[in-house]
Amino acid sequence: MRSLSKVSLITVATAVLFAASVTPASAHILVTFDVNNQGTDNVLLNPATNVATVTGTVGQNNLLVEFTSSSGTGDGLLNANPSGQATVSGGLGNVDFTQITFGLDVGTFTRAVFNLNSNTNGTVDLLVTGINIDGGTFTEILPVNANGQNFFTVTASDGQSILTIGLEANGLVTFEDLRQVRLGGGEIQDIPEVPEPASMVLLGSGLAAVVAARRRRRTVKQ
Repeated sequence: MRSLSKVSLITVATAVLFAASVTPASAHILVTFDVNNQGTDNVLLNPATNVATVTGTVGQNNLLVEFTSSSGTGDGLLNANPSGQATVSGGLGNVDFTQITFGLDVGTFTRAVFNLNSNTNGTVDLLVTGINIDGGTFTEILPVNANGQNFFTVTASDGQSILTIGLEANGLVTFEDLRQVRLGGGEIQDIPEVPEPASMVLLGSGLAAVVAARRRRRTVKQ
């Protein structure tokens, strides 16, 4: 009995250590079913009707935000109403849609708050793409209901950042609109400037002059 107890203890201890050593994929993307506006600003939508890309701005730097849809319903077109609760809805007369993706045009963010207005109870697939996320993506199935109050907060931490957030309906679920979107921690990605052709010519001429001067100095020394 004693030997069996020791074996059992060793087995349990090993299992605990193994479990502790395994880090869940994308563990630092946190999804909560509430509103956490800390560090976020409203996305100010530009009014639009039947467009492939809805745009808006966020924050003091007016970072450009884009919304697109691959939904077959409405041919992927969207409408934007900046007044009231600031909604992005399906095009062609606000027809229901089943997929939407949003993010900064150039850059990343660390928090998104939004309200997904579903017409039916069910679930949606959340897809987060970003930087320093294990595998580059994070997925989770979210429950939604038809009461129009499906608030979510998606937060990236510990060096992770978000490029895009996608929402796709499952089963018979359809979306009436996506509303009250807020983003926080937005940063423009550093893009190296490419020198203009004229600058490249001047730089090449300068280097050639330096090389020629060094050669003349060597000739004089000899």
